[in-house]
Amino acid sequence: MDRINGQRGVARAEFASWWHAGRALWSGLDDAAGAMRARHLSAMLRVAPLTMGATALSVVLTAWMLQTTISSLALVLWSGSLLALCVHGFQGWWKRRNLHPETAGPVAIRRATAHAAVMGLGWAAASGAWLPVLDPTQQVWMVVVLMALMCGGTVALSLIPSAALSFLAIITSGLWVGLARSELQLVAPLIGLVGAYAVVMAALVVSAAHFYARGVLTEREASRQGEVFGLLLRDFEESSADVLWEVDRFGRFVNPSRRLAGWAERPADRLTQLTLMQLMKSLQPEGSSGVERLQQALDRGEAFREVPVRVQVASGQRWWAVTGKPLTDEQGVPCGWRGVLSDVTAARQSHQHVAYLAQHDALTGLANRTTIRNRVAQSLEAGGRRGALLCMDLDNFKLINDTHGHTLGDKVLQEVARRLRVHVRKGDVCGRLGGDEFAVVIADARSDDEVQAFAQRLVVSMRVPIEIEQASVTTGVSIGLAFLPDHAQTVDEAMVAADLALYSAKSSGRGRVEAFTSELGEIQRRRATLERELRQALARDELEVYYQPQVDLKTWTICGAEALVRWHHPDLGSISPAEFVPVAEATGLIHNIGAWVLAKASSDAKQLLPGLRIAVNASAAQVQRASFVNEVRQLLQRQELAVGQLEIEITESLLMEDVQTALENLHAIKQLGVRIALDDFGTGYSSLAYLRRFPFDKLKIDRAFIRELTSTSDARAIVRTILQLARVLGMDTVAEGVEEPAQLEVLQHVGCGSIQGFLVARPMPVQSLIQLRESWAKLPRPLFEGALPESVLAELPPAESR
Repeated sequence: MDRINGQRGVARAEFASWWHAGRALWSGLDDAAGAMRARHLSAMLRVAPLTMGATALSVVLTAWMLQTTISSLALVLWSGSLLALCVHGFQGWWKRRNLHPETAGPVAIRRATAHAAVMGLGWAAASGAWLPVLDPTQQVWMVVVLMALMCGGTVALSLIPSAALSFLAIITSGLWVGLARSELQLVAPLIGLVGAYAVVMAALVVSAAHFYARGVLTEREASRQGEVFGLLLRDFEESSADVLWEVDRFGRFVNPSRRLAGWAERPADRLTQLTLMQLMKSLQPEGSSGVERLQQALDRGEAFREVPVRVQVASGQRWWAVTGKPLTDEQGVPCGWRGVLSDVTAARQSHQHVAYLAQHDALTGLANRTTIRNRVAQSLEAGGRRGALLCMDLDNFKLINDTHGHTLGDKVLQEVARRLRVHVRKGDVCGRLGGDEFAVVIADARSDDEVQAFAQRLVVSMRVPIEIEQASVTTGVSIGLAFLPDHAQTVDEAMVAADLALYSAKSSGRGRVEAFTSELGEIQRRRATLERELRQALARDELEVYYQPQVDLKTWTICGAEALVRWHHPDLGSISPAEFVPVAEATGLIHNIGAWVLAKASSDAKQLLPGLRIAVNASAAQVQRASFVNEVRQLLQRQELAVGQLEIEITESLLMEDVQTALENLHAIKQLGVRIALDDFGTGYSSLAYLRRFPFDKLKIDRAFIRELTSTSDARAIVRTILQLARVLGMDTVAEGVEEPAQLEVLQHVGCGSIQGFLVARPMPVQSLIQLRESWAKLPRPLFEGALPESVLAELPPAESR
């Protein structure tokens, strides 16, 4: 049942489609209907001479057959009328035989329908009026002719459904009337047979008209799509940077465009005589293999995409990407290729530039860190040959940037790169690792002395002043040297070995060459061990805070103490802060350690050391953190320390880094009631400008000046100046590293505020400091036995006289 219903639905859809097509032919006024009518009429007119001729012959023969029974006048009038219709139809064909109209109006369809109807009426009238009076032979002739006309004429008129159905209905009606009036014995079967034929022919008309109309519509749509495709192709060639190409089965170009001819630098008519491969080979520069890859792609007979081909044209070398798809005819036989030609020169150059940047430093053009590491790896893998890695660092480059600006600093780096290229041998690689760090990889180090001599030449070359923008800039270079594979088995080991040697060179005075040694390796292993163990030190409670008291010189009382972190490792023993603090700063552990020391010192100050000012060292990394101020604020709230009991000490190195952030944080900490002290004053980068901008409460005179206080006039002058400066700016002073009574005598003579050092006490645990405070009043004050030299006293007038 479902199948039957489905078939009925299809039939209804087909009928509806035919009905709408018929209505469009009969009365549609749109362009599509006009074009459809023109196609139907043209198709019918092509067979008009045959149909008119066959009809005229039928009229003449019928009149001749019926002349013995029908009157001559009736036959003349009947045959003359039908022949006139045939002549009229033939004349219509003759006038339009060379015309190919693109559109036709509804009137043309109606005329064709009227012509067919009148022709059908002529035959129907003869059948209805004469068939009963004819003799049997004439009746058979008449029935056969009418049946032939009913079938043939309907088929000839089937492209115009209204004309075909009108003709069929009239002929069928006339034949029925004639048969019904006759006395033939087989009248009923004949009438049924005629009716059956009529139904079949009507169905054929409907089907033929429908399929022809659908074919015309399909052809029209294909033509429209072809026009659209052509427009798109033209628009593509006009607006796109690509070019279309097509070749026949022999590889010769078909309809080459002007743009393709322009790319090929040949006339379009000349291109039709060339094959694609001939053109590409004629443009291929020597040494290129792109054309061979294109030939291989064509030989496979499959579609291919963007085969790169390098060509030489008048504008220079270009890169073309060829994309193609095979074409086949209706039988599936290959008949050529069609594709797109793209100029990818810019993309290729961009890719090459990116690849270059991936291996080279953008500023200097030298190899970058990645390339240096790759060359070190190649040197390590080259069995039987020794290599060498030189790591270099410019001396005083930061000062050049700060003094002359980064633009001139960049030019200095470029000049250094140029000098490196001059000295580096072919086969060796020089590169920039970043900042002012450079490296050279020597592929074949024939002897240690030869490499050392090469490094020394680089040191001498870099000492020559650099003349840039009317400025003479003097720099130098320190070089660390590692031999491969003597000093390393991996790339990382080689880089570390050269860095350690470089660090040793800089520590030994700069401007020199140092080679890696086993002792430096021990230092690195020690550092790695400290880093690993330091990460667990807090969790294992191995760190402890010691305190070194500070004594007021006027009252000789303990006025404060500096909190100092100590590390007692169960296996390594006591580790000096000078050794583990740099490791903590380099690894970022200084944040956790600094926060812990600050919290422990604040807790001790509140609970165990009331009334004592506690100074805590803060690293540059801590002070520059945005969260440092909040950490201090929360600590003060939690411990409820008295205002001014906590003091933060910073070093001068902080002043040379992120000054603005540090300044903002120090001001914010100062507003919390925390004092700020500048440690190691006079040894680094401090200036009066920094002292004005930063809210310091105390200056700590570095132990280097105190050590030479009684023996060097320069040290005494510096100490005197620092004390005068502090008094002018309203700052307290502390002298560090006081170890001798003579130093105490001098400091008291010049008016120093307080002292700190072994003369008073060494750093001690908090319980020892508590005991020291309790017994301090009973302890004797250190005295200097003797008198200061007159020269010293002359240089240091007492503070009261100034």
